This record gives sequence, C-alpha cells and structure tokens, in this order.
Amino acid sequence: MDLTLYTADVFTGQPFGGAQIAVFPRSDGLDAATMQRIAAELNLPGTVFVTATADPRQHRVRTFTPREEIDFAGQAVLAAAHILAIDGQAPSDGRLDLLHGFGPVQVRLGAAQGRTGFVQFSRTVFPVVDRFVPTADELAGILSLERRALGERDLQALLVACERPYLILPVRSLDALTAARFDAAAWAASHAPSMLAQELLLFCRQTESPQANFHARLIGPDIAPREDPPIGAALPAFAAYLAAQPNLRAGTHTFVVERGFDATRKSLLQAEFDKRAGGGLTLRVGGQVVPMIQGTLGVPD
Repeated sequence: MDLTLYTADVFTGQPFGGAQIAVFPRSDGLDAATMQRIAAELNLPGTVFVTATADPRQHRVRTFTPREEIDFAGQAVLAAAHILAIDGQAPSDGRLDLLHGFGPVQVRLGAAQGRTGFVQFSRTVFPVVDRFVPTADELAGILSLERRALGERDLQALLVACERPYLILPVRSLDALTAARFDAAAWAASHAPSMLAQELLLFCRQTESPQANFHARLIGPDIAPREDPPIGAALPAFAAYLAAQPNLRAGTHTFVVERGFDATRKSLLQAEFDKRAGGGLTLRVGGQVVPMIQGTLGVPD
C-alpha cells in the first residue's frame, strides 16, 4: 500500500522553523498498530492520520508521537487542516471539523500566501485547576535552578488539566528557563510523582520575539535534557492557567506564546480565550503552516 505523505512546519511562516508534523490525508484502512509503527519510523514530534467521513466538512484524525498516541495537539490540528486544503479535501469556505476521540475541534482556514497559510482552531475546554503543587524548594531542585529563579510576584505554580495535566510554573527570566534541567532524583524525592502530571510547562515574560507575550518550554521525565518539544498540546492548559488568575478581569484576552529560538526552530502561537463566569473556557489558537515535503510511503499489505 502506498500512502500519500506530507510534512509541514507549523506555527511558523518560515521553512525549517516551528514544529515538524507529518500528515497522511488518506489513511483509511490503517490500524492503530500500523499508525504507531509509521510514527516511530518517521520519528517526528507528531504524525497525523486523517480519514474521511460521509460529511465533507468532517474528518477523523488520530495523532501519534514516536512513542504513543495522544488525544490532542494544536500543531497537529493546524497541520492536518492545511494539508487537507492542499490535498483538495477542504470546503471552499475553509471551515472544517476535525474529529478527535473527545469530540470535534472546529477549524478555520485563512487566506493562503502561495502554499503557506494561516489556520485557527476553536474549542471549549473544561479545565481542572489544583493549587496543591510541590514546594518552591522541591520545584527548584526538580529544575536544577536556584529558588530565586522561580516565580513572579503575581503568578504561582498550578496543576492544570484539560485532557492532559500539566504542572505550569513561572520562572523569572529567559536565561533561567533555558538553563533548567530536569532532575529525576529530585523529582522522585518530591511530592511531584503523586500528581498525575508528567510534564512541566515553564514560562516567562521575557521573550526573543517582540510580538510574543510569553516564552514557554516543556520538560519532564520523558523529555531529553536539551529537547524543546512542541507546546500546542499544552496551550489549552496554559490558557486555563491564565484565566485562573484572580486579578484577570472577565472578557476576551489575547496573547502570543513563543517556543524555541530563531536558531532552534522557533514557533509563535497566537491565542485568545474568553473568560466567563461558570461553564467552560473557549479558546482560539492560530498560526502559520508551511508545507515542506510531499511524497509516498510504502506500507506492506
């Protein structure tokens, strides 16, 4: 079986930047085990498999890392939608529903400049926020940082879960965020293993890009010391973290998150959320997508 394969750089307008995602826009007939083997073979941060439904506006998607299937990743949603448009499977008005295991994610395709385009998705999440987190001393040990490198005057560490829980932690500077290294021994000796979160989302207000409001980075037990993985899956939790701040007024709030650097595949994630009393949190996330490779992958029948 020959499968059509695309790759795209996501959350960037520049080739060789952003998050690298593979998309198979016509993956009917593949089982989960084969999808996982393909994702491991490609060894990219995300591989998306798309299958059609009876409704041309709706497509089922499954996303795999080289190690496992994941419920959701923002970079995968953007890549899949843009590749569907290139593959001739998107309606003329550019509106799609990408069906995940938890339900649909609404996607809007913006105007394209050549083959590069802007894509935005919208979804409502129902976050759970927990203020019970490891102590500052424990967190500093886990991150291999001095305690004074942690925190902001008006922000504190929180455990936030949408589909997946994250320990979200402010640091004082970009230098501290870059210098952080996960210490497995300190993690094991702390209260952290009693939480469900296996990844820490570090962020600071200092950025390399003038248009960004935050710089963010994921670290954790399964992330290599110098790896800087995509953060699209964590963005709903980060928006919920911001919405949970008591001094943030109700209304619509916009922000831009930077991941990586110009020299190391920078991503820029444009987001907004609606803070309302009660109910869920409505989030909209957008970014540029640059298609890079088109070809075929041969899979044994």
